[in-house]
Amino acid sequence: MFKNRYIRIILYIASVSALNAHEGFAADRGNIYYNLNVHRGRMTPHYALQAELNRDKITGLDWSAVFLKSNEATVISPVPGLGYYLSNLGNNEVYGYVHAAYFNMLLPLVTGAYPIQLKLGLGPAYVTRKYDPDHNPLNRALGSHANAYGQISLTGGIPIIRDRWLLRAGISFHHVSNGLLKAPNQGINTLTFHAGADLSSSHRHSGAFTLGRDRTEKHSFHLSVASGIKEVDEAAGKKIFTSGLLLDYAYGILPALNAGVGVGLYYNDTWAYGPYSSYGKEEAPVPFQSAVHLVLELEKNPVTVLLNPGFYIYKPAEDTPDFTGRLGMRYAFKNNLTLMFAVKHHWFALADYFEWGIGYRFVR
Repeated sequence: MFKNRYIRIILYIASVSALNAHEGFAADRGNIYYNLNVHRGRMTPHYALQAELNRDKITGLDWSAVFLKSNEATVISPVPGLGYYLSNLGNNEVYGYVHAAYFNMLLPLVTGAYPIQLKLGLGPAYVTRKYDPDHNPLNRALGSHANAYGQISLTGGIPIIRDRWLLRAGISFHHVSNGLLKAPNQGINTLTFHAGADLSSSHRHSGAFTLGRDRTEKHSFHLSVASGIKEVDEAAGKKIFTSGLLLDYAYGILPALNAGVGVGLYYNDTWAYGPYSSYGKEEAPVPFQSAVHLVLELEKNPVTVLLNPGFYIYKPAEDTPDFTGRLGMRYAFKNNLTLMFAVKHHWFALADYFEWGIGYRFVR
């Protein structure tokens, strides 16, 4: 209880301090919108043990702030934001609670009197209960207190007071895992319905949160190399490095929304170790895979939120799931060099590993 209370207090002070710090800037001050949602739902088990342990309904609280430009009163183009999410995870005794601080991008799908928006969020998380062989052996989902948190939400709004209050309702998917940096790591997924309200704050921001201006180019090609680390043998504590070569093409179909296709070539030797090894086979599978994926980018230059669902076109190990993808973020420098952080996953539910990458983007 004390840990949870202190974490909430620290996050609250940090958020207020960040907002107040920007009050001193005079250039291009913009509008801040606060959003508070209450979540209610269930865990979505993807293992038999999780289904057996799925006993408690999910109850969560989600607070966020989005930062509009000085000439915007409502969300009419993709905008960045910061948020904090607190909820239980389906079994309070075994899995505990999650505290997550995240960066998000809000994409307006429908504007006007009754807006509909897509929200993609990613950030660090702390879970209060982790796997312990002596005191918590049933928790095969979370092998460490430190984790990553991802959120995909679809929300509709009803205005109550024009440009001031907005009631919200929608559905959200949440994922918590450590990317197999520490086994065991089945990860936990929850599906919730949420309801809440937006409030146009009297606070103003300096303009720094608008993250520059949107690109006007329609075509973009992106080449990047990425690597990761994962624990493949829990008993032996064996970790391996992974690597990938990614080539993406995207076309700007809406302001700050890009869509296209990409291909990835991966070196991943997971299936040669421990519980992943294919018993009865004399040799381990070839450690190479390749996949094609959709490129969905929510861009507010220089930050881009990535969503890349796809499937393997070459996978020598039969145990490899067919569906793969990534959820992550990319930062672009003025010279078009980029840095990327993402969670590579299977079927959205299973985190494969964290990816760190560097690349170059060509736009025209």
